[in-house]
Amino acid sequence: MMDSVTKNLTKIQEISSILLSSLDESVFFPTLGKLLHDHVGVDKTLVYTVQENGSVRLVSKNGKLLKKGKTLEKGMGASGHVIRTKKPYFSNNTDRDPLFQEAQEEGVRAELVIPISHEGIVIGTIHFQCIESEKEFTRDDITAVLEILNELRHPLANMKMYLAAKHLNESLLRQIEVKEKEIQKRDSGVNLGDSFRIEEKEIVGKSDAMKTLIHLADKVAQADVNALLIGERGVGKEMVGRRIHCRSSRGEHAFISIDCSALDELALEREIFGEEGGNFKEMKVKNGLLELANGGTLFLNNIDRLTLHLQSKLHNFLNEKMAFRVGGHMPYRASVRLIVASTKDLNELVVEGAFREDLLFAINTMILKVPSLKERQDDIETLATHFLNLHKKPEAQKTLSPGVVKLLREYNWPGNVRELQNVIERSYILSDGMIVERDHLADSVTECQIEEELQEDNIINFSEMTLDELEKRHICMTLEHLGGNKTKTAKMLGITVKTLYNKLHSYGMIGNKEA
Repeated sequence: MMDSVTKNLTKIQEISSILLSSLDESVFFPTLGKLLHDHVGVDKTLVYTVQENGSVRLVSKNGKLLKKGKTLEKGMGASGHVIRTKKPYFSNNTDRDPLFQEAQEEGVRAELVIPISHEGIVIGTIHFQCIESEKEFTRDDITAVLEILNELRHPLANMKMYLAAKHLNESLLRQIEVKEKEIQKRDSGVNLGDSFRIEEKEIVGKSDAMKTLIHLADKVAQADVNALLIGERGVGKEMVGRRIHCRSSRGEHAFISIDCSALDELALEREIFGEEGGNFKEMKVKNGLLELANGGTLFLNNIDRLTLHLQSKLHNFLNEKMAFRVGGHMPYRASVRLIVASTKDLNELVVEGAFREDLLFAINTMILKVPSLKERQDDIETLATHFLNLHKKPEAQKTLSPGVVKLLREYNWPGNVRELQNVIERSYILSDGMIVERDHLADSVTECQIEEELQEDNIINFSEMTLDELEKRHICMTLEHLGGNKTKTAKMLGITVKTLYNKLHSYGMIGNKEA
């Protein structure tokens, strides 16, 4: 018995020496397969190696090299299961196990699959198959094979490092090929990177709040650090991000923006980090925004809408400067400045457990508060005039009446600069002349102002009167404030136009025919 054990250990040591001296896959895996085939004693022993894209390729059968072995796609069959779980798996009746469907077709009755791994990294799987043999696999077979693999841990460590380097080299070669194609397109007048380059747009505003913001933004641009922009919706956070990018050393590279609230988790992950898919014959790779923005800036709006999973993945990228595509196994590197924006207090979300504190620390190196229009009322007239005549020829430019300017300054602007721009562009279209009047403004602006004025007027000039007198006064004042527009007045009062005409007739303000 002792002679048998000694002989077996001696054989393992001899194989270990052979494997240590070779990093040739065509020698390593067949030699390993022959050793284990002889030790376990089965009809067939197959060795599959893990490829860079996650598929596995058959390289050895009963200790003999296979140059054109079949390939199984990532995650398929018993091999895919073992790679995913990193644990051995066997069945003594493959007819009843869907993982061994392919083995059933080849007449295999029982099969044992064991991962070939080192320090948790699976580099291959070894399959012991019984066809005519009556052998039944047990836990003892697993233990015996794992003990042999443990004795061969040093050769396995060498092969793991070799394969990692090989896969990285293959990945780099593909990236070089892609870059060469980009260079060819650029030389022919087409540059993929140009589609993501931007030009700085003017930030309109001379208020103290905007002067402070712009001064700070220019400092951030030179520092090349991540930044967090906070402020209400529509205040122009992306405009500030563009200025930071364009005035930085990254200005010649891409600036890409994405709204984190616009997509679900998986779609957003694919957009930001990219995706790998396809089969072993044709691998399809979709570059993520982090790759496309390499050397430039990625602007993430509404970052508070990221799920905790994506927050974790983004935090890892900021730490390592590397990321994995969805479905990918090899990381890629990218140098990207992150500028993020939110309308919410991220510190409160951290307390609630909805936002990772470590990610907040990583993105808020600099915090910039973008003021709302309520905080920069001195800029409203300037902004309105700017939007009114933006891209207009000199002869087509218009002006705002004093009454319009007053309304614009006193309106609350819940949508901030974005709402102001929409209101002004609409008023330009509605005004036939060269002056924009209050009738050309959106109802939301004029009605809000009328309500405030009527409320204020009623408080100041309150006097005793009957309900009929009060109604008449209210109708007349509303009509006056709306410039005599009866349709708007009726809408404002919540009555029909016909009812309004009847009331005006009863006041003697219009004739029978008109009523």
